[in-house]
Amino acid sequence: MSTSFAKYPAYVLGFLMIVFGLNKFLGFIPVEPPADPTAQAFMGAMFTSYLFAVVAVAEIVGGAFLFSNKLRFAGWLLLSPVVFNIVAFHVAHDFIGNGIWLLPTALFVAIGVALRSRIATLFTATPATAAAPSTTPSGYATT
Repeated sequence: MSTSFAKYPAYVLGFLMIVFGLNKFLGFIPVEPPADPTAQAFMGAMFTSYLFAVVAVAEIVGGAFLFSNKLRFAGWLLLSPVVFNIVAFHVAHDFIGNGIWLLPTALFVAIGVALRSRIATLFTATPATAAAPSTTPSGYATT
C-alpha cells in the first residue's frame, strides 16, 4: 500500500475517533444502550468511572495524531487498545448490532498494513551497543 493511499484511511479513522471521542464529552450523537444485559452492565460501569474519560482522550489524541505523517504511528499505537476493545465488545456482546464498528476496524487494519515495517520494528531485537572500554583509577583504558 503506497503512502499516498495510506493517508486516506488514516484521515477517515482520525476523523471518526475525534468525533466519537468528543461525543463522549459533549453528547451530540445519541447512543442507544446495548440489548445484552452484560453489555449494559459493562457500559454502565464504564460511563460512571474514570475509564470513560481515558478512552475519550485516547480517541481524540490518537485520532489527531493520525492526521500527521510524523505522529501517525504513535496515533496507531495509542488507538490499538481502543480498537481492540471495540472489536472485543461487539464480538462478545453485540455482534450483529449496527455494524458501525466494522468501519473503524477495517480502517485500523488498513493503516496497520501501511505501517507494517514500523510495526515490525517493535518485534525485532536490536543488538546491544558495545560497552566502552573500562578505565582504571589511573585513567588508562583496559580492554
